[in-house]
Amino acid sequence: MTESGSQRADALTDDRLVAKVQAGDQSAYTVLVERYSDYVFTIAVRIIGDEDDAADIAQEAFARAYKAIGRFRGDSKFSSWLYRIAANRALTHLKRKKRRPQTVDIDLGAHIEAQARASDNRDDPGQQVLDDEFRRAMRDAVSKLPVQYRTVITLFYLEERSYKEVAETLGIPMGTLKTHLHRGRAMLREVLKGQGF
Repeated sequence: MTESGSQRADALTDDRLVAKVQAGDQSAYTVLVERYSDYVFTIAVRIIGDEDDAADIAQEAFARAYKAIGRFRGDSKFSSWLYRIAANRALTHLKRKKRRPQTVDIDLGAHIEAQARASDNRDDPGQQVLDDEFRRAMRDAVSKLPVQYRTVITLFYLEERSYKEVAETLGIPMGTLKTHLHRGRAMLREVLKGQGF
């Protein structure tokens, strides 16, 4: 693909790129991989807690998506479908390993970040220290949640996905998602309370 062709492909919607892949254009899939590689890797890291394993899972998710793309009908967004594959691969990996994830330094999303601030006064060094401590405690607390709760908390709060997107990504009913979020938040509160927050 020429540079101008690559730029044009980069500007195409996911739906158009998927259609091109389904018609046999492998270069269109390369654009999709480039578009979503960081996010798929981040989802895998946040679910399993190991960057090396997450890189393998991301590659496996893209390979599986490529093999299955002929069956993708557009009932959901391509990104939700791809994230579901990645999340399922990560969850399968955890079940296979039967181990707890390591604590990983993750960036907090806007929702939890907002809850982490007791004050908007960023000029107060004491408040900054407290906020930093809370964020570290939050990262540690999220990593300790059972996988089904960690996954929904990660997607909804840290990745800022909508209820619908999280439900589609994980392939669970909306009621189950809301139950997992409620229980996950309750567990986070207990863990944080045990850490003095």
